Amino acid sequence: MLDSQDPNSSVASTEADITDTIAAAAQPDQWASQKKFEREKHINYFKRSLQMLPGVYTSMDTHRMTLGMFALGGLELLGVLEETVSEANRQAWIEWIYSQQRIPDPLVGEDELSDKNAGLYGFGGPFSGLPFQDQSVAEGYQGCECGARSTVYDTAHITMTYTALLMLVLLGDDLSRVAKEPILRSLRKLQQPNGCFVPCITDPESDMRFLYCAAAISHILNDWSGFNRQTALQFIRGSQTYEHGISQSMYQEAHGGPTYCAVATLGLLGGEALGDQKTMIRNEGEAEDAFEERKSQAGFVDKEGTRRWCLLRQLTGFQGRTNKVVDTCYSFWVGGTLATLGSMDLVNYECNRSFLMDTQHESFGGFGKWIDAYPDVLHSYMGIAGLSLMGEPGIRPMDPLLNISKRMQERLYTQSVFWRSS
Repeated sequence: MLDSQDPNSSVASTEADITDTIAAAAQPDQWASQKKFEREKHINYFKRSLQMLPGVYTSMDTHRMTLGMFALGGLELLGVLEETVSEANRQAWIEWIYSQQRIPDPLVGEDELSDKNAGLYGFGGPFSGLPFQDQSVAEGYQGCECGARSTVYDTAHITMTYTALLMLVLLGDDLSRVAKEPILRSLRKLQQPNGCFVPCITDPESDMRFLYCAAAISHILNDWSGFNRQTALQFIRGSQTYEHGISQSMYQEAHGGPTYCAVATLGLLGGEALGDQKTMIRNEGEAEDAFEERKSQAGFVDKEGTRRWCLLRQLTGFQGRTNKVVDTCYSFWVGGTLATLGSMDLVNYECNRSFLMDTQHESFGGFGKWIDAYPDVLHSYMGIAGLSLMGEPGIRPMDPLLNISKRMQERLYTQSVFWRSS
């Protein structure tokens, strides 16, 4: 005869297991904070990642642009980009990136550009189906022309466009061949009535990640004409949950990644976008409608609540959601949010560093998602970025809004065609 079991005891046991797991993750390794940061091994890890990736990355081949940004960005934060990637290879990377840019066919009329193909333009994955044209064929080559032979499956992707622009800056390009106006036209097509963005015209998924990418693209191009600020602010405010963190979209769970994307977007918008509706008061003599208009420019429903939610995500490292285990990448996603809010001084650096020293792979470099996990390119970059925010020796300081080093931020403002004349 089978023993009967109280179903409530099973639930209680499961909850206890979860609690024990989180509690165990919150206990710092007393020796980890004293562990050596394996800088040279991390450099070699990113160098290898630029040349060849393990077979498990096959399914991510269409995201090659973003994987490249993580590897190049990691080398930049470690201060060795120019010495580890030769000038010839940097130029080859630049030409490959431009080969993935979708640009209008000059033979297509303006009406068709603004209708049929709107949303196609920007940078995409490596297998568009469009013909490859080497730079040597045409001086000033910009990329693949989207014309009569194009289909919606040849489209650019908003995330690849963001990471492609970052890579061009990292590699020393002045962005002079970036098709700015077609990209802005695409952004207008991709923004949804609720203020969020879809990544491309063939994908109905819209969430905070793509809103951030659109904001970052607009900032890099120094042109916000493709971005409806008011509806974007409404979407961000509507996605702040009862916990005061921010979710992927309205009515979902607060999460560290979307919280970063939302707060960084507000930081890129600047000014009143970083305002807090909860603490705003009506000025003496200010009309009610003027006060409501001023409130509508603020991006936070409860800014202090968001700050508190982020701080509560730290156990040793940071967790991405309530009741989850700590994860390397949230040292940047949550850390970058706190840096944008000017609150990194409230982070326990020793505990966070202790966790990160345990997730780095001591044999061949890189960072894993968790302790004893194999490293991957995303978590390796985010681990380095999280350490950068805490001022780790041997790592360059970074700008949390664009997710690049401050050196590259300065290069964008002084050397790119979109900023140097402004």
